[in-house]
Amino acid sequence: MSEAGDVGRVGKAGKVGGSTGATGISRGARPVRPPSSSSSPPVSVSVSVEAPRGGLFRRRHRNRRITVSSPSVALWIARGVQTVVRRSWFLLKALAVVGVLAGVAWAGEQAMRHMIASPRFALREVRVAPTERVSRDEILSLAGVAEGDQLLAIDTDAVAARVAIHPWVASARVRRELPSALAIDVTERRAAAVAVLGNLYLIGDNGRPFKRATLEEAEGLVLLTGLTRTQYATFGDASEAAYREALKTYDAYRAVGAEQPARPPLSEIHIDPRYGFSLVFDEGGGEVRLGRGDYPDKLERLDRVFTGLRTLGTGGPTMVSAIHLDGPNRERVAVRLASTPVAANRL
Repeated sequence: MSEAGDVGRVGKAGKVGGSTGATGISRGARPVRPPSSSSSPPVSVSVSVEAPRGGLFRRRHRNRRITVSSPSVALWIARGVQTVVRRSWFLLKALAVVGVLAGVAWAGEQAMRHMIASPRFALREVRVAPTERVSRDEILSLAGVAEGDQLLAIDTDAVAARVAIHPWVASARVRRELPSALAIDVTERRAAAVAVLGNLYLIGDNGRPFKRATLEEAEGLVLLTGLTRTQYATFGDASEAAYREALKTYDAYRAVGAEQPARPPLSEIHIDPRYGFSLVFDEGGGEVRLGRGDYPDKLERLDRVFTGLRTLGTGGPTMVSAIHLDGPNRERVAVRLASTPVAANRL
């Protein structure tokens, strides 16, 4: 059959209300092209078939709706141009936003550079808080800043880290004080004792050696003896824990009541890994063997021993060679005088 006959049947099938659906075109039929002529270009015709609409109160028809469309080439070109323009406009807006942000960032950077380089913010003064162990010149030398430096370009954290290298410095805080000053606050370490580890080393409250001690720095501090340099290098944590316990014992020894006479000053605390701690008097060199643990009760018994020695007229603690508080018997304390051994019963 010819193409003209096919077109005629399509037009007949598009008429609503036909009695039968036998039109020769089924769902999914291919587009039917009209007869071509030599004078006009071929135009494609698309045919779409829609299912009949029905409902609860509607009569369902068996016929199908057929739509024949023949879009022109100009319409396709127009739609393509419209899509390109829409996407191009979105891209232009995105580029405009990026350009504005880049401009703002560049302007901010230029303003910051101008501010940093401004003579108004040049460093003219370095303020150092008063210190006891570290001199101002040492702090300034470690800080590495000089008059005329750009204040806003100084790395305060780096300056604080350089100052904290000093062994007497526990921590350092550096801050800017606009328009032209730099403030350095230093927290110094406190030497609690001197450890004998081949040489003399200052010990902090944490039990850690932080500096080799000079004779001037060690003066007036109690000595911690008994541990060797090799033991500290091998058992560092255990050694520092022993130093901390010795410092707590020393603090408890010096803490007395208001009405209680002061205990004799100590020159040394000996640490024995096996037998515990021994206190050595500064005057006379007498020794108090505490052992380990139960320090408040042992110090109370020591006070009773001191009272008994004064009562007996033996010259007091300065004449003592050794007092044994590390024994298991709490009712008896063995006391050895510097000249003649004697037992102090129930002191």
